[in-house]
Formats: sequence, C-alpha cells, structure tokens
Amino acid sequence: MKYKTVIEGLTELHARMSEDDTWQAWPKEFSTAYRFQTEATVLLSNKAMANATKHALWHKAHVETSRNSTFSALFWIMSFEHLAKLHNVPMSWIAALRFTAQPSYATGDKWGLKPLPLFINKDGHCYDSLWASHLDGVEQGLIIDEKFPHMRDPEEVAISEAALAKETLESSNTSTP
Repeated sequence: MKYKTVIEGLTELHARMSEDDTWQAWPKEFSTAYRFQTEATVLLSNKAMANATKHALWHKAHVETSRNSTFSALFWIMSFEHLAKLHNVPMSWIAALRFTAQPSYATGDKWGLKPLPLFINKDGHCYDSLWASHLDGVEQGLIIDEKFPHMRDPEEVAISEAALAKETLESSNTSTP
C-alpha cells in the first residue's frame, strides 16, 4: 500500500493494529527475557538492601542497574523489529506509535497499543520518529510525496548534522593515504 504522507501511513497502520489484535502476543523469547530481567532486578535489589549494613558487595551493581534503562531500550528495539516484520513496515513506523508492555502469567504476555500519538510537539516541531518514518517510508516506496511538510526540532537536526560531519571527516581521513 502507498500513502501520500507519512502521517496518513502511520494513521492507517494504527487503525489496522487497533482492529486486529493477533499481533499482541509476545514470542516466547520475549517473555523469557522479560522474566529473567525482572527476577534479576528484584534479586539484586533485595541482596543490596539486606546486606547494606554488613558490606557493599551488591551496592554498586544495584546503583548501576537502578539508573540504567538499557534492558528497556533493548526490549523495545527488539519489539519494534518484531512488530515491523509482522506488519511489513519499517521499524521507525512501529517506533513512532506508542505501546505498552503487559506481562501477565494469567492472560499471557502481550503488547498494548496506545492512542495515536501527536507527531508535532508544542513548539510546532515534529518528533524525530516522524522524520525517520518519512525517510524510511520514502526509501521503501510507501510514501508517494517525498517532500516533508514539517519542521524538525533544531536539537535533533544538530545531532544529525554532527553525525554527518563526523562521518564525512572519518571517510576523508580513511580515503587519503
């Protein structure tokens, strides 16, 4: 299917996902990883608190993992990849939507779909998930109109430009003898 704009494509994807919930169940490996992470976090926290007055063996690891959302980021990137394959869309399209993780022994682990997000912030700039979705949609032939009608946040533009400058510098350094 082709869409005139990325927002049209994301809106249609959201509607499709809302109507058909067969995509929501987590694959077994997601449930296993989630449970492992949760149980390890609880164990470490309990050990750190129980032994805090005797020694600090568990303290540093507890502090590190308490502040670190690496697992969450890794869980979501794998979720985005899985759901993108299921729906035959770029990962950025899935990442532009909003989901919940709903672990449950009783009803089965699943993802939930939140209402369609606003793609434009209070300052009138689009979120970079919309920009990425547009670029990927154009690249994969899903978007008809290549012109992007929204303004990106200047901070996000600066990050992209810095990465481009670094890449350009590195490629020029490796190409010269």
